[in-house]
Amino acid sequence: MDKFNANESVDTTRLEKLFLESGTLKILRKNEYMVRQNDKTNHIGFVASGIFRLTRIDTNGNEWIVGYSFENDFVCDYPSLINRTDATVSIQATTDCEVYLLSLSKLNQFWETDMETQRLGRRIAETMFAEIYQRLLGFYCDTPEQRYQTLMKRCPDLQELITLKEIALFLGVTPETLSRIRKKQLQK
Repeated sequence: MDKFNANESVDTTRLEKLFLESGTLKILRKNEYMVRQNDKTNHIGFVASGIFRLTRIDTNGNEWIVGYSFENDFVCDYPSLINRTDATVSIQATTDCEVYLLSLSKLNQFWETDMETQRLGRRIAETMFAEIYQRLLGFYCDTPEQRYQTLMKRCPDLQELITLKEIALFLGVTPETLSRIRKKQLQK
């Protein structure tokens, strides 16, 4: 899957090169954690292969899937990383994964290299904000069917990579609701 979490208009080639040349390769097996909710996080990752699931457990013990990172995506709990607070999500390998980890200090050094890297950092932050904002609007304003259509338009092969139950949790619906939505889509 290409760039699940990034706007195609942002060229991250230079940043990817930094991870591949200066990052530390870590291999995680299926179900292993890159970081757990409430632990300290000091790294950002570049996914060389595999899929990561970002989850949060609420005060009632319910687990919510809040995001995914696929091959060629960056992965971290960015607000916790930059604010140096405990992780608000867990990042778990849903398949065997290879990820290049880079410390926040190395990333900050990269941002300070020149104006081009500063602009890149700003564009990435703006893109992240826009994606999160659109997702928030979707949860408030769109029907579950519209959210599913938007997701499938953005990631048509997603159903081949993760389970329908996980897609349902990501969309904030039950698996039964997702089945009804999919059945309705097939009848059109």
